[in-house]
Amino acid sequence: MSEATKVNLKKDQIELKKLFKEYIDECQFARGLRLQTIISYKAVFHHFSTIMPEAVYVRSLTREIMIEFFKRIKERERVVGKNTKKVGLEDSTIKTYGNKLNAFFVWLIQKELISKNPLENIKLRFPEYNDQRALKQEEVHKIISAITLKSKDPLVLKRDTMMISLLFFCGLRKGEFISLKIGDIDMAKKVLTVRAETSKSKRSRIMPMNDTLVLHMDEYLHERKRHAYKTEYLIVSSTEDKGLSIHGLKHWIKKLKEVSGVNFHLHRFRHTFACNCAKANMSIIKIRDLMGHKSVRMTEVYLRSLNMEDMRGDINKLSIM
Repeated sequence: MSEATKVNLKKDQIELKKLFKEYIDECQFARGLRLQTIISYKAVFHHFSTIMPEAVYVRSLTREIMIEFFKRIKERERVVGKNTKKVGLEDSTIKTYGNKLNAFFVWLIQKELISKNPLENIKLRFPEYNDQRALKQEEVHKIISAITLKSKDPLVLKRDTMMISLLFFCGLRKGEFISLKIGDIDMAKKVLTVRAETSKSKRSRIMPMNDTLVLHMDEYLHERKRHAYKTEYLIVSSTEDKGLSIHGLKHWIKKLKEVSGVNFHLHRFRHTFACNCAKANMSIIKIRDLMGHKSVRMTEVYLRSLNMEDMRGDINKLSIM
């Protein structure tokens, strides 16, 4: 047996879990990927390892094993909510799984641990979205009314109003939203900066602030100053001098859902922002840049809530004369 053959056999016998840990360490400590990205990579690989217990070693990574994996997650029964059963994952989730596993497989190729990507020539279906993700105008009004009704403390009232305004007029991702710092806000120029280290695209972007947002931001900053907050984070905790935590944000959303009666999550504001920009006849290129997308195709996903009535005004502008 040649030395090259012996080396290849040793590679084939390396456990995937060991290699994945090395990959995650590189992503986290060398490439500096966001914590949320690291968590999602770990979750997908854990799911893959659970669904495919036979895929233990590098040699297990074949085209056939990946097709079997997608088959199992598409057909297996899962529980959603109380006593509700649903078969398989949605196409959008399967596409996400494929993308995240592919990043790991590309790394294995770069390390010369595999010679061929097991996902090569497996074209995952691009999901078709039919659900309405954007918030309706009356839903946004209910959320704002709930803030006015439930907020007894002036700081909380002005903070919460600013938060909704920020989500509605900027469409920020959760990580971008909660990571904003005082230094990211330029009230003189009426712009805010989404820093590269907080953005999913790893690129900074500057966003103009709507006049309503500027008004709410100004009122909040004055109230915050009156309470002598020193934290560098824009959105403060209501109980201590520090930025609002992820746990605090979840609690904030939960309480607003209860008081307003609107079943929403933070990302629905991002869909709302995209649709409102489109209704204002903004070009899709501008919407893409404001949302920090790398491609127009991703921006199009956020515009799926537009319906026929949203286009009636544009059609009525057409003239034969």
